[in-house]
Amino acid sequence: MQELCKALIKFHNSGAAAKKGANNPFFKSKYASLEEVIETVRAEAGKCGLTFTQLVDFDETHMFVTTIVMHESGESVTGRTPILTKDNTDPQKMGSGITYAKRYGLQSAFGLPSEDDDGNSASMPTPAVSGGKSTTTPEKGAW
Repeated sequence: MQELCKALIKFHNSGAAAKKGANNPFFKSKYASLEEVIETVRAEAGKCGLTFTQLVDFDETHMFVTTIVMHESGESVTGRTPILTKDNTDPQKMGSGITYAKRYGLQSAFGLPSEDDDGNSASMPTPAVSGGKSTTTPEKGAW
């Protein structure tokens, strides 16, 4: 596991982030698509001796996506992400659930952030405008 850990640190130090290029009209927001996440991981992971595969699997009661991150040394780590749908008999809804699980499973396995993450933006102090100049007003207890 030592070589895999070193490679993941190298990957993280690359600063790789998935671009939010897809639109979610329901929430009027942007998100990183599965294709963008895969492209971002592939662009940097290979330089670190890493690759991945994702399999749709199931047990007695649940379906999930298994994400396996592999290092050229033969070391690997595996994680499972549940596939959640409102109707398991509807292929379109199943496909959406699988895509969602693959995207979040892969981002989680590689610790891959989305560029311009809404969560990061929301956690930033609110700029205060005073006398035509923009300043940042830290909240109580902020760093």
